[in-house]
Amino acid sequence: MTTSPVSGSGIRIGDRRTRLGALIKSGGAGSVYLLPEFPDRVAKIYHERVDPPSYTDRVEAMLELRPQLPDQFEGGKRYVQIAWPDATVRDERGRFVGFSMPALDVQSTSELEQVLQERQARAAGLPVGLGPKITLAANLSAVLAALHAQHHYVVDLKPVNLRFYRASLYIALLDCDGFSIQGRGRRYSAPQFTPDYLAPEFQQRGPDPLGEEAQDRFALAVVIFQLLNFGLHPYTGKPAADRVPTDIPSRIRERYYAYGLRAHRLMAPSPVSAHGSVPRELRELFDRAFGDGGERPSAADWSAALRDYAKPSSGKLVVCKREREHQHYAGQACASCARQDLLAKTARKAKPRPVAEPPRAPPQAAAARLRAPRLGRPPPPRLTPAPPPARMPQPAWLANLRLATQSRGMLAIAFPVLFAFIAQGLHRLYAALQPDPANKPLEAWVDAMLMTGLGAVFLVLCWVFAVTLPRMLKNR
Repeated sequence: MTTSPVSGSGIRIGDRRTRLGALIKSGGAGSVYLLPEFPDRVAKIYHERVDPPSYTDRVEAMLELRPQLPDQFEGGKRYVQIAWPDATVRDERGRFVGFSMPALDVQSTSELEQVLQERQARAAGLPVGLGPKITLAANLSAVLAALHAQHHYVVDLKPVNLRFYRASLYIALLDCDGFSIQGRGRRYSAPQFTPDYLAPEFQQRGPDPLGEEAQDRFALAVVIFQLLNFGLHPYTGKPAADRVPTDIPSRIRERYYAYGLRAHRLMAPSPVSAHGSVPRELRELFDRAFGDGGERPSAADWSAALRDYAKPSSGKLVVCKREREHQHYAGQACASCARQDLLAKTARKAKPRPVAEPPRAPPQAAAARLRAPRLGRPPPPRLTPAPPPARMPQPAWLANLRLATQSRGMLAIAFPVLFAFIAQGLHRLYAALQPDPANKPLEAWVDAMLMTGLGAVFLVLCWVFAVTLPRMLKNR
């Protein structure tokens, strides 16, 4: 039984013999190794279980029709845009085992998926402004245009499969041997695809070889839409009817695109969408990509449209006056500021609701739940706590005595003054009825008794109002 070469094994790259260096990474189809004699190249060696000879014709077709994507040099650094095969690799017996390709500095790249969500991008130290995202969209379109020029297609095009250099924002395409490859008179299809990025016409049966470029055009438009619109998928939104599907693939299949120049009848856009501030020329491209008819924009169309917006000298993109970190299209409002204001307003309106504590079971019931029943015996019955005793109904006159706290406070001040005024009036009336109370000891004694009684009544009423009545109201 033959095995695939490993680190230290002798191999042959073209006509030159060499050895595999250290293992860099291992994937589902093969492993990537350093090449000590070729510092700027690496070798991908297929696993034995995937049948390496089955890849021979595919790799040779890739060598014949290489896309025009030369390495970029900027600031003394080399940026490999595509990890495309440059030679076949054979073992010491001449058996095909893999291919060599340019060495791409994966450590200096990040997944495109990471820049779609602002919180995730900030955590990773990646750009969050519209300017860098337009540059990424323009670079991605240019790379795909060069790939499509040779009739090669990615098919499973999605942000998680795309990488970019953090320093330059150049796109880096990896695992190119899994693309759909055009050979001499034969196509080597790509079996993998993702439903959320699959064109409507392929949702039920998958992409066919004749429609792979159309599939790439659709997926590219989805990725660009997400880059320019805070990571929103073009088929998300607010349904206006129950018959609108809830999953993205079904919405794609039935073409529920809510961000067109003409409003969709059954689908409203997301409130935080930035599509309203996108220039009309770009919105028309999105309408062509997601509309019911017409030809979808090609990668070259997107590259030409986005190139000017990516150039600072064009003036089509300006820095926000309110937030220097934001950029927006010239002549349009800042969508990032509008989104921030909407999210802040929503957060202010949201009020935290108190979480009700579940009723506590009595100790006996808790103990009954913790004890496991013995085999052959029924479990012990759970104890149900007795309901609290019902309160006696209170008379209606007591309900009428309920007063607000402010009212009782005011009466507590007004009552003594009013009572004193009434008592003084009664005393003057009684004195006026007596002809000469000073010469009649009996009348003076009665007068003293009257004042004493009035004082006692005053104290009793004060006690009732200040102590007894509040207790009755509290227990009600």
